[in-house]
Amino acid sequence: MNRGLIRQLAVSLVLLALLSGCARRASNGPSHDNYLRIAATAEPTTLDPAMVEDGPTISLLMQIYEGLVRWTPDNKLAPALATSWDVSKDGCIYTFHLRPGVKFHSGHPVTATDVVYSISRSLAPKTASPVGVTYLGDIVGAQAFNAGKTPTLPGIKALDPLTVQITISKPKAYWINVLTYPTAYVVNAASVARDPAGRITDQNTDGAGPFKLISYKSGVSIELASNASYWDGAPKIAGQHVQIVTDARTRHSLYVHGDLDIVDETSGSREADVKDPALASQIHYFPRAATFYLALNQSAPNGLPAFKDIRVRQALAYATDKKRIVDIVFDGKRDVADDLLPEGLPGYDPNYRGLPYDPAKARALLAAAGYPGGKGFPALPIYYREGNPDYAKLVDQLRQMYQENLGVTVKPQQTELSSLLAGIDNGSYPAYHLRWAADYLDPQDFYSILCRTGSSENHLGYSNAKFDALCDRADVERNAANRMAIYRQAAAILRTDFPRIPLYYQCDVELIKPYVSGIQDGLMGHLPYTALVLKR
Repeated sequence: MNRGLIRQLAVSLVLLALLSGCARRASNGPSHDNYLRIAATAEPTTLDPAMVEDGPTISLLMQIYEGLVRWTPDNKLAPALATSWDVSKDGCIYTFHLRPGVKFHSGHPVTATDVVYSISRSLAPKTASPVGVTYLGDIVGAQAFNAGKTPTLPGIKALDPLTVQITISKPKAYWINVLTYPTAYVVNAASVARDPAGRITDQNTDGAGPFKLISYKSGVSIELASNASYWDGAPKIAGQHVQIVTDARTRHSLYVHGDLDIVDETSGSREADVKDPALASQIHYFPRAATFYLALNQSAPNGLPAFKDIRVRQALAYATDKKRIVDIVFDGKRDVADDLLPEGLPGYDPNYRGLPYDPAKARALLAAAGYPGGKGFPALPIYYREGNPDYAKLVDQLRQMYQENLGVTVKPQQTELSSLLAGIDNGSYPAYHLRWAADYLDPQDFYSILCRTGSSENHLGYSNAKFDALCDRADVERNAANRMAIYRQAAAILRTDFPRIPLYYQCDVELIKPYVSGIQDGLMGHLPYTALVLKR
């Protein structure tokens, strides 16, 4: 990981732990002094752990639900609803021992049967999860069960009320990490049954996490209350008031006026805030296991036919000045991404370099592909998420670069998050700017999940048999060093194939009030706010 960002993170966490102060009471939200007031940057796409695909919604659900295992602030896997687990010698059978006495928010006890139900539900054809097979497909029988060919999932069973056994088809070193993804969160079957369609909504949300859902007003707010019976101890705050505010400037204004305790900071606001003595000390940097990229869709019928030509994809890559993007959009406060795999993950190579910025090479490649000076190349729409001015600035930089360097016309398309995700899932967009945030801390999540032929997350029509073979080998390799070396070979193929052009690694910038302390943070993001303290 970039040493400068590590130093910034260390300073931020020290400040969060030590600083205290006072502020006026919020003018909206609950009057309880011990409620954390934050803002959701987008409407939650779902409240159902089996259905979620986007980071902002996962950040909400991880407060409410929990699975067998979880991440720690030092990015290690740790027990959660399971106290421990055993793995068979062949690496295929996992036996989890559940924590006794754990209850759902409704008061129902959590048992092995609930774990079996929850994982089976994420794979059931009736649930129609867009990511169930992606993360749970290694379980024996998962594919056939998901396709409706078998009535039950044979690879998971309850041995007794507090013991669950899961069998996977092949030994895979990364596999237990997938259980941190929401598709493996444990839900209450009785609560789910209250919905006629078997869905989870704000009317039947029932998890075993540190906070419970009290109310959800679409487009307005979400209220969470502390779970006093949480197995790891009740959170130190009474609850959370989450305003849904999609506009970045509005969120910043709410923070400045004392109505939010934590808020995301865009580069436009940061330029002024660093000059403000009061606000400058409240800016904190958090490196993330996430990579932003430009996706180039080769699939039919909605992809761009020209993107099937590797020379066109390489031309765009050579024409992309990533340093200019980082400097202009983020004031140099991001790291250029050469690889899809972000800093801090196993297998990351700090010496790996992508194609350099070379406009002359870019023009030559585009001409060789039949589009000299951009002649005959169709206008290129680039879709991106609304609500963040940084994304608009970034896509505008791409527009300028491709016009100046290639003669290609770009049409920026700002899109609401749920619509953006839906369009990506069905392959509607020729190109889009998005991030891939780690679902778990392993290169398999960035290479095999995102780019392998046939993966449910490969929405771009990209296929390379050599790349696939390397991923398949690495996925089952049990020697850690050999495994990482094979993934590096796969990364070298992506360096020239470019289904996605890596742009920069994510670093969250937030304003945090001085009276907030105890935030637990890791590469995956802020962990549930169980230790957070407010001293207003």
